[in-house]
Amino acid sequence: MVLQIRRALGNGVSKTLTKAGLVFIVLLGVGQIVLLASTNTLTEAFLAGLDLPAGATQSPSVPLSLPVSATVAGILAFVALLVFQVITVVLIRVMAADRQTITHESYTRRMGWVVLNSIVAGIVVGLLTMIGFIILVIPGLFLTVSLLFTTVYIADEDEGFISAIRDSWSLTSGNRWRLFGLFLVVMVLFMIVSFASGLAVPSGSAFSQVITAVLTTILIVYQMAVLTDAYRQLRNENGLRQRSDPSSDATDM
Repeated sequence: MVLQIRRALGNGVSKTLTKAGLVFIVLLGVGQIVLLASTNTLTEAFLAGLDLPAGATQSPSVPLSLPVSATVAGILAFVALLVFQVITVVLIRVMAADRQTITHESYTRRMGWVVLNSIVAGIVVGLLTMIGFIILVIPGLFLTVSLLFTTVYIADEDEGFISAIRDSWSLTSGNRWRLFGLFLVVMVLFMIVSFASGLAVPSGSAFSQVITAVLTTILIVYQMAVLTDAYRQLRNENGLRQRSDPSSDATDM
């Protein structure tokens, strides 16, 4: 059995439209807007602090900025990033489950450990893929696909980032071309939605930034739904393969 791309894309839609999926869209959407407003406030404070030459016009105000100091905006941005990471962990756990229901365990089980490893994994995976793209584009794409399930393993299985990287590499083996196709479809969808929103709503306004944040949030939830469905497909395939091979039990012992 190989990864079924159409099934993953279709199940991603149905999971996104569940009650839990809609809750995550709201939560992540609010988090996105708070983070955006905080960073805009920091940007405005930075521009205001620049030494402009005599006769230069005053730096323009940044839309969707908050009436707070740069220090408060920085703290708010940090908290928003941390909350965003927690919600993402819960999102992965819910989307990877048999039923898309937000349970008490999904947002309490070893959350500190999981969030810490998710952050470290994001840094490590980001550096590895960046190096791959710098060396040549193909190694970067290969690493991106091979490490696609690292965060999923951390959130769903409470694994450390090293173990999650190793297991993601193993799980993607034999299906990397199909996973690349799945990844490409989702990325193209991102670009289409971003381009369409840019045409429909004038850029540079607070309203356009909010609309972009909402659309991006919907796509993030959908992306995680698709990714976890692919993860479940490949995990089930590996489980069936191990049960059909008696020697695998002896090897594990």
